[in-house]
Parts: sequence; C-alpha cells; structure tokens
Amino acid sequence: MIRKVLGTILTRMITALLTLAVVVMNARFLGAEKVGVISLVILAVTIVQMVNNFVGGASLVYLVPRTPLLKLFIPSYIWGVVSALLCTIILRMTGTLPAGFFVHILALSALQSLVNVNSMILLGQERIRAINVLTVIQFMLTTGTLGFLYFLTDYREVMGYLFAMYISFFLVFLCSFALITTRLKRTDLHGMRGIVSEILRFGTWAQVANISQLFNYRLSYYLIEMMISKTALGIYATGVQVSEGVWLLPKSMAMVQYSRITNETRPDYGVRLTLMFAKIGILISALAVGILLLLPSGFFIFIFGTEFAEVKPVIASLAGGIVLLSFAIPLSAFFSGIGKPRQSAIAAGIGLVFTVGLSLLLIPSLGILGAGIATTCSYAAITLYQAIMFTIITRVRFRDFLLHTGDVRMLIREIFGDGVRNFLKTLFSPGSAR
Repeated sequence: MIRKVLGTILTRMITALLTLAVVVMNARFLGAEKVGVISLVILAVTIVQMVNNFVGGASLVYLVPRTPLLKLFIPSYIWGVVSALLCTIILRMTGTLPAGFFVHILALSALQSLVNVNSMILLGQERIRAINVLTVIQFMLTTGTLGFLYFLTDYREVMGYLFAMYISFFLVFLCSFALITTRLKRTDLHGMRGIVSEILRFGTWAQVANISQLFNYRLSYYLIEMMISKTALGIYATGVQVSEGVWLLPKSMAMVQYSRITNETRPDYGVRLTLMFAKIGILISALAVGILLLLPSGFFIFIFGTEFAEVKPVIASLAGGIVLLSFAIPLSAFFSGIGKPRQSAIAAGIGLVFTVGLSLLLIPSLGILGAGIATTCSYAAITLYQAIMFTIITRVRFRDFLLHTGDVRMLIREIFGDGVRNFLKTLFSPGSAR
C-alpha cells in the first residue's frame, strides 16, 4: 500500500511543479488582475463540483466495493450533467460569476463532473496507478497548452487558460471513461431507488463537509474582491497556491488511505494507519513551511514579478493553519472511510464560523494578511475538533498522537512487507546474540 502512496506522492510532486509553472506563467504573462479573474472561474467550477459530489463524490468510493457498478454509474453521470447546469445558472443569478464566462464555466463544470465521477469509481476499485497517470496527463496537457499559447503565439488572455482546461479535461475524460467501461457489466437495475438513497445519505454529509471546507479555503476570495480589488485577490490567490503545495504529502496519503480503509475489514488497522499518516504528514508539512518562510521576499518577486511582492507575507499568515490542517487531512479520510463523514462536516462547519467572523473583522483592517490569519484560525479549530472526535471514537490515548517506534515499524512493514519486519525482529531479539 505504501508503494501506492509513494506513487501518489511522486504524481503530486510532478503536478505541483506543473502547477507552479502555470502559476508563474499566468503571473508573468497575464498580471494580477487577470489571475484574479481566473481564480474566480476556477472557484465557480469548484463550487459546481461540490454539488456534483453529493452523488458523484466520496459516496462512490465507499459504495463501489459494495454495489454493482452500473447502479452507481448511471445516476452519477445523470447528476453530473444536471448539477452543472443548475449550479451554473444559480451562480449567474446570484452575480458570483465573472462577466462573460457563463458558457465556459458551464461546459468546464460538466466535463470536470464526469471526470470526477470516473476518478471516484477508480479510487473505489483501488486503481491508484490509473488515477495517478491520468492526473499527470491532465496537468501536462494544461501546462503544455499554456506554454504554447504564451510563448509561441503570444496570446495573453484569460481564454487561453480556459482553452487549456478544455483540452486537458476532455482528453482525461475519454481516457478515464475507457477504463471504467471495461468493468461495467449488465446488471438488473431493480432497486435503483434504494441505491440512490444510500448514495445521497452518505454523500450529503460528505458534501456538507466539502462545501463548508471549500468556503473555509476560498470564501476570502470573494471578500477580498469586494473589499479590496481583483489585483489584491490575484496576489492572495498566488500565495494560497504556493502554501497549499505543502499538502502534497498529506493529501497523497489520505487518498490511498481512504481507498484502503473502505476496502479493509480490520478496524484497528485503519486507526493505526491514520495515526501514522497524521504524524508523518504534520512533520513533513512543518518542514516544508519552514523552508518557504526561510526564502527571502526577493525570491518570490523574482519568480512571480514585482506586482507580487506581498506573496511571502501571505504565506506567513497562512503557515500555522497549513501545518495544523496537515494533521487533520488523514483524520477526515478516516471518518469517511468508516462511514462517518458527519464528523468532518461538523468540523468544517466550526471552521466556517471562524472563517466568516474573522474575515469580516480582519480583512477591512489588515487586508489580505487578515484573510490569511482568519484562515489559520479556522484550520486550527477544524484540527482540534477532529482530533477530539477521533480520540472519542477510537479510544486512543494522547500519547498515541506522538511519534514512536511502532509507527516506524508499521511504515517499514507497509513498504517492504512482513519479511523485513521478521528479519529485524530476529536480528535484534535477545536470542540472536547466542
């Protein structure tokens, strides 16, 4: 299983580098204001995905090992298209879409919804390698298309980024669809209503958590645009993207962990796996954040341009929250894996209270740094609640949250199997000296 984690980490490292290349190209060729527009487009597509995932999200991962695939496939695809249409219309009516991008957001949202359904099915089947390959392909297509447009055609408009998204989403959809259909079998569709009810029961709590968490991540974008400017939003969004790159390891581990726990019959294994991932995640994230904070401001100016001089202060304002949430990410995966996404929903709701209250208080007085501080406080509240509930549900002790030799042994066993563990046990046992 750890090999799947390592493959996922490598995938996320590649995609992180490609994302950084995209961020740098957008900053250099488009400027802060157009980067702000792109951020709003991406946020709109992401909001649509939150609604799509009531049916086509985490519930699929949980139900794929337990339900005939066709009974999940049909309602998920129908909902993917319908939710994209309805949500985009609602967003337009509420005035939250950037002007002139309605059709593009609708089309991209529908494509992304179907890609996401395919990915969740693959994840439920523990086909991690396929997901990783498709992810790399998607990011390479986006980066390559943008590089072509910016460097070879000198096209420097927001539509260039959207065109790159069209290409990557569509081709990844075709590939993932082909992988899914190889395992689709004719199934009696009797009882579909019960299956849909089960999807919604699980998916509702999971998506309440995800929607609340999305607003914890991105509500400040709207507030910054309203209270300050699109230029300030572009600077803040760049700092956020750099900071969230620290979650590469925790999110890689959580994806494999969730897939493993949903297919695992040993409850104690899931608890031990979660604790190991949480401890490793927070240590690596703290190290990565420390490195970011040691970089001089001139480094970020050199990378992104003089217009982005405040990127490092934004990273500093987010640093504490980024590290703390690295610990909470595996806990969320654990709650979903055992069929209790309600706990993650409550945690995200608590965080949202902090996000809204502190953002309204701090952004007018401190600007984009106030948004970062509000986000850090929100992440701290989320992590505290999830740690408490994990302790109550699993009955672990406080000392279990500390790194110890048992975590190292488990990590070695997951990487190399029981052979190395038995060899080390024999080597260091008292009788080995005779």
